[in-house]
Amino acid sequence: MIGRRIAFWTAVHVTLASAAQTLPATDETPSQGNWTNLLEQTLRDAREEVERDTPRLESPEMKAEAWGRLGMLYHAQSMLDEAGQAYREALRHAAAVPWHYLLGVVLGERGEIEAAIEQYRKALALAEGVHGLSSYRLGLALLVKGDHAAATETLSDARRAIPHAAAVIAAQADAAMEARDWTGALALLERALELEPNAGQVAYKIGQVHRRLGDIEKAREWLEKRNEVAPGIEDPLLLEVASLSMSPKFFMKAGERAWQRGDRDEALTAWRNAVALAPTDVESRLVLSHALGQVGESGSALTEARQALELDPQSARAWYLFAHLQRDAADPTDALEAAEKSLAIDASTTTRALRAALRMRAGRFAEAAEDYEALVDSLPDDAYVHYWMGMAKLAAGNCTAARPALATAVRLQPTWGQAHIAMTRADASCGDADTRRVAHARARQLVANADNVHTRVTLAIAELGLGRADAARDALTGLGKADTTWLHDASDRNAPPAVPF
Repeated sequence: MIGRRIAFWTAVHVTLASAAQTLPATDETPSQGNWTNLLEQTLRDAREEVERDTPRLESPEMKAEAWGRLGMLYHAQSMLDEAGQAYREALRHAAAVPWHYLLGVVLGERGEIEAAIEQYRKALALAEGVHGLSSYRLGLALLVKGDHAAATETLSDARRAIPHAAAVIAAQADAAMEARDWTGALALLERALELEPNAGQVAYKIGQVHRRLGDIEKAREWLEKRNEVAPGIEDPLLLEVASLSMSPKFFMKAGERAWQRGDRDEALTAWRNAVALAPTDVESRLVLSHALGQVGESGSALTEARQALELDPQSARAWYLFAHLQRDAADPTDALEAAEKSLAIDASTTTRALRAALRMRAGRFAEAAEDYEALVDSLPDDAYVHYWMGMAKLAAGNCTAARPALATAVRLQPTWGQAHIAMTRADASCGDADTRRVAHARARQLVANADNVHTRVTLAIAELGLGRADAARDALTGLGKADTTWLHDASDRNAPPAVPF
């Protein structure tokens, strides 16, 4: 009977959800006073119940379970001191893997790395070395300490226990990078990305490794794929912790912590609960929408963005998210309209860059060039915006105006191969005689550095710039299935194409 009564607060979230139905209707979200008071009272009741009834429980294990689950309740509300005390009280009654593990998580979140390591090791000792999550968290803690050799060994244990967890493999790559084993790190990161294709943090690290290996072109390619998504890992205990949180404010904080450490499922669960508890809170919906978009759930992300706009049609961020989530749609009209509305409310450089890219997709090249010109004023040292301003002007048929922008991009980023290709094609198309000869020499060097369809087409355009149609055709020989038909008319005219892309 007593044991069953102790279990009442393991379903506290049900009690709170029911109590929400009785709260007075106000214009405020329930994350304010009503929820705070209800949460505080629930926590007091839960602790009193445990303190009153635990002494009468029959076994140390049952007493530990009661205190441990109280710790989970505190943990869910980000009350780390109280959670740590409850987990320690559980362990005082009976040692168990979950309470050592969760105490380690709490200590880690408080920055007490040595103490967290001790708890993870105790959990592993109880589990006879086979508890993948403890090995994983221990490996991360050892990396923070700078002990990459011990971290490597521990993370290998974690991978044996959880072989398909991208987060574990990415952590192994971190250890390899600390050891300056760039080739090993690259192989691990590529495997992690196979398992989690949306994990932009892994893509970013791949770019870093390529830079260390001296391949600047590949480094840039991968660095541009970065986003906020960390590789995920299933953690049933922390998911259970998240399910016990009932304040939208705490759910938001719990989601942020989980997202930062790569526990995406836990983060999404927390943010969904925040939205469920505070359905009129625009910020909660925008955070959830952004996260859903980052992990590839674009349909659900759009739904949340639409609902945020219904709540606040003047939210620049909501309009931006709506545009960003539809940036790859076959018809960019809706995305462009949303970007326009966002810019009308808040003229941010991020939104302007999105509108510029959408205008390029829509074939509105002159308008895109105007956006990139504004971005160049704001970001004069950003090679990317100079490059795209040049590309927009090329696409609009203004080759002469494109050349200075592309030259600036090359000056700012001398190792960017694509910028060199674009500048060379522009110089060959509309430069004077001397400029075309220089472009031809550069084109030949580009082919010598990397013989591929892009450099060969560049050489063909340079040959046409010198009036050498036969040499241009020779440059395009042997490219297989590559589409170079757009150059046929230029070859027939023995002149560069109007647009060199």
